[in-house]
Amino acid sequence: MNSLALAWRLARRELRGGLKGFRIFIACLTLGVAAIAGVGSLNQAVMAGLRADAATILGGDVELRLHDRPATADQLAYLERTTQALSATVTMRAMARRAGGTGKWALVELKAVDARYPLVGDLVFDPAREHPFAAADGAWGAAAEGALLRKLGLGVGDRIQVGDATFIVAATIEDEPDQAASVLNFGPRLMVATASLAATGLVQPGAHIHYQYRLSLPAGNDAGTWIADLKETFPEAGWRIRGVDEAAPGIRRFVDRLTLFLTFVGLTALLVGGIGVANAVAAYLDGKTAVIATLKCLGAPGALIFQVYFLQVLVLGLVSVTAGLALGAAVPLAGVAALAEHLPVAPRIGVYPAPLFLAAMFGTVTTATFTLWPLGRACRVPAANLFRQHVDPSSAMPRL
Repeated sequence: MNSLALAWRLARRELRGGLKGFRIFIACLTLGVAAIAGVGSLNQAVMAGLRADAATILGGDVELRLHDRPATADQLAYLERTTQALSATVTMRAMARRAGGTGKWALVELKAVDARYPLVGDLVFDPAREHPFAAADGAWGAAAEGALLRKLGLGVGDRIQVGDATFIVAATIEDEPDQAASVLNFGPRLMVATASLAATGLVQPGAHIHYQYRLSLPAGNDAGTWIADLKETFPEAGWRIRGVDEAAPGIRRFVDRLTLFLTFVGLTALLVGGIGVANAVAAYLDGKTAVIATLKCLGAPGALIFQVYFLQVLVLGLVSVTAGLALGAAVPLAGVAALAEHLPVAPRIGVYPAPLFLAAMFGTVTTATFTLWPLGRACRVPAANLFRQHVDPSSAMPRL
């Protein structure tokens, strides 16, 4: 303890001389830690947004999905009996064009909804209306994304043909609450009523159709228990079941993989910066040759020399790590401002300890790893050799 106290006193006195020789050290470490902390914090912010909006993204408490076939009458009766509310939608890909047989075709994501859709969240149209799908003037109503209308040169009030049916574009879709659950879309959305789907003639054997059933459970009911009862009642149903904990698995996987990749990029930058750390420490110790030689001539053991300069490096490393953590914690603020329109969910801004702790550990380990070698070499060199360092460089190796 006496040795450490003496080492800390000497290290503190040398640190009063300023940070000359350690600017590269601080810059490399700060940027590397900031990169890792920032990527992790942004990931946590997006994940928090997913958890907060899970029910809206999913469209209810539970979603059931069937491919190429709808639920049977018995299954629908069970769902109606055991849930508080049930909404059925049908999605498929189709071709659409201006009614009248002229103009180019466009690939659309066709979505047929019932009167209960959406169970959670708000479906926003322009002009604002409840469900613009009622039949009028001999045609069903439809709502389309603005991109589809621009592509086909249509506007609200024009007619659009899908399969054998003609629809009147009654509104544009401004916000679709469960759109984030579909990461991969091949075309803009066209939304119609479920009752009008048969008129298109597209529901044929072999057609690639998704039947989705979103449901809300009575208050106090546990989704896990309800799902277990459903599986026991219909063990051969073959539907895919998702709860709010899996509201957007595609988004979760994409964000996790992107975070993993960017974390490796940040770690690579930190390791490359570690070389700069080692060079900065070695250059600093070269400038302290006279000081180290004097201490050794006065009887200072190699352990004391090591402690003095390791404490200096550790203090500067902690300062760099702290600065990097502060920058990394602020990344979600900048990320949301720059990427708000491109993110599938609204991130929740906050301070997330886990990624900050991970970045701090990476920064601390990098500091220790890349400074041990030059410090160990300085402790092993005799005082006489230190005085002749410039004319007779020593090749002493650190102790194990």
